[in-house]
Amino acid sequence: MTDYQVLEDQELLVRIAAGDKDALEAIYERYSSAVYSLARYMLRSEAVAEEATQDVFLNIWLKAASYSSSRGQPKTWIMSVAHHKVIDVIRSRRRAAAISDPKEYETLDLLPSGEVATDVAVERNLEAERVREALSKLPAAQQEVINLAYFNGLSQSEIAARLGQPLGTVKTRARLALQKLREELRQDDDE
Repeated sequence: MTDYQVLEDQELLVRIAAGDKDALEAIYERYSSAVYSLARYMLRSEAVAEEATQDVFLNIWLKAASYSSSRGQPKTWIMSVAHHKVIDVIRSRRRAAAISDPKEYETLDLLPSGEVATDVAVERNLEAERVREALSKLPAAQQEVINLAYFNGLSQSEIAARLGQPLGTVKTRARLALQKLREELRQDDDE
């Protein structure tokens, strides 16, 4: 019998691509807290964040074969899948709000929230705090680009227009900020 807890993330993704549900469960246990934290922060709704988290792991189940180690670590790929899903949710919510009710009325915000176990909530809060701490170490211009892109769901073109800056400047700031965040979080993991 395989002990999934000792397998590396990359091996788990290979097994998920082959249809191994236990490998998906192991990946879920490792990363659901980080994925939920990102979704909760960006979506500002527990219920919608929980649904988005489930959708992320469904996408991982369906697309695990598309992961390539040459493009980064499994955690990076998983968080990228999460980020893209959350951005999709934000954009669909904007479209729905523009089509239906007045701007002040957010139907999704009225959904009842589910209760989260205390240990899970603490872990999510710690992960969110790590990210906030790493963000605070970035220069203000880079923080602004990251906040607009990752937490407001704006594209780089939309950010350039909003800030009145060239697209190339926005892209450079985003790239540098992500490199610094990656390094900061990697150092934090090593400690």
